[in-house]
Amino acid sequence: MAALLCGAVLSANAEASVSSSHIVKVEQGLISGASDGGVNSYLGIPYAKPPVGSLRWRPTESAEAWSGVRKANEFASECFQVGNFYTSSNVESFDRPYGSEDCLYLNVWSPQSDAEVRPVIVYIHGGGSVHGAASLALYNGKRLAKELDAVFVSLNYRLGFYGLISSPDLRLGDPAGDSGNFALLDQIKALEWVQNNIASFGGDAGNVTVMGQSAGCGSIWHLMRSPLASGKFHKSFCMSGIPNNSDRVDLDKASQKLLFNLLVNDGVISSDKEFQKYLSTTGPEQRRDYLYSKTSLEILSASEGVKLDPAAVDGYVLSDGKGGTLVNNVPSIIGTVDDEAALLFLGGYSKKNYIDLWRLIQSDKPLSRRDFFASIIDYARFKAVVGIVDPVLFYAVDKSTEVLASASAPVYRYHFEWDKSPEPWRTIIGSYHGIDVPFVFGNFERDTPSFTNFTWRGIPLDELERVHAIFAKALRGFIESSDPNKYDSGLNWATWKSADDDLIIE
Repeated sequence: MAALLCGAVLSANAEASVSSSHIVKVEQGLISGASDGGVNSYLGIPYAKPPVGSLRWRPTESAEAWSGVRKANEFASECFQVGNFYTSSNVESFDRPYGSEDCLYLNVWSPQSDAEVRPVIVYIHGGGSVHGAASLALYNGKRLAKELDAVFVSLNYRLGFYGLISSPDLRLGDPAGDSGNFALLDQIKALEWVQNNIASFGGDAGNVTVMGQSAGCGSIWHLMRSPLASGKFHKSFCMSGIPNNSDRVDLDKASQKLLFNLLVNDGVISSDKEFQKYLSTTGPEQRRDYLYSKTSLEILSASEGVKLDPAAVDGYVLSDGKGGTLVNNVPSIIGTVDDEAALLFLGGYSKKNYIDLWRLIQSDKPLSRRDFFASIIDYARFKAVVGIVDPVLFYAVDKSTEVLASASAPVYRYHFEWDKSPEPWRTIIGSYHGIDVPFVFGNFERDTPSFTNFTWRGIPLDELERVHAIFAKALRGFIESSDPNKYDSGLNWATWKSADDDLIIE
């Protein structure tokens, strides 16, 4: 491909000559990307200041400007977490601290087509709000950008107690900061960045679809209830997630447990009685300074075993809880899979850590139930719990969809069933939580390690592409016109009124 060369001397973080067709101007300065297969990619673009030092546990601030041309051809660091296969395909990162607090970056894929302006998709990854990264190969936006002729954006956001914390000691009178909803504020800041900059990539800021799976879908339900997100997105594609929120009191208790664990780890206290004495003999400022003095690793270690509750309604970032008013009701596609709970509970009942499960996922040898469960009793308990949880999750999806469908915007739903995985996977986890993601993206990673590639072992690529085409055609029609039937996929998407209107994709 012909390219124009820039002869100007660029900054230290830029090459001496860069294809001018890959240089884009955003609010903060110039960035250079790369081209591959008819798609320009720009990776690791800062959309906010690093939330480190005094900005830890503070509202997201816009990124600072830079001089020269910033290279944007590598993913930035993942947000700090315990690594697993929801974050990377590098087994060396599993079950150990991984990433950085300096992680608020996004990625853009823009097709090289004749369109003057294109729809925009912003993807919010899942991972239970404690794991995940936009850099996971499963979420690569190149193929969707080209097939949908859309600008695709993915982003990182703060995880765990970095992204959600409620402590009286950290409240300074600012409603955003006092909310503790920092992960959600990160996502809103990223959507604001899209509004201000996506035109430079050929995107239409007036036609933005937020897409997410699991915790990413849960974030979308929060965005629908956040006045701060109003006008920043116009459609949603929500996979296997439900609206959820907690009480501020529960969040405060979790944050107090974090503080308790930090003090125990430092040898300052050794019992609850000593903790109560510590609280009575110190003030909020002293405790705040103590929290800020802790390293990323110390906070992550103290988080172990502490349940991270969902965000609480604060009246500023979140205006209402689950089942309440949607201030941003938009046309939506809601997706579920046939066996939502199985993968989520597999590790606990099989007593396998992420490395153990990864080895089973990548194994070419024949497996049996005994490779997963120490006894038939463990397996029976696992199946019993899954049998209880799945209907509860489906009921929650129904109730939340009813709230959305009662508004004026159209709603569509699909239910994904895949019965072609090899045994014993088919019997143990079936159409597991997240199985629809590679079919939506078309990123099947058949020749590289990933946590999904066992799913289609031995299945012809044509069969995978058939299912991907159903999703791709529906998604393209939806982001263009709010109608998933615009491009014929051989299936009819009915506007949702009840669970009878779910489109079964298999």
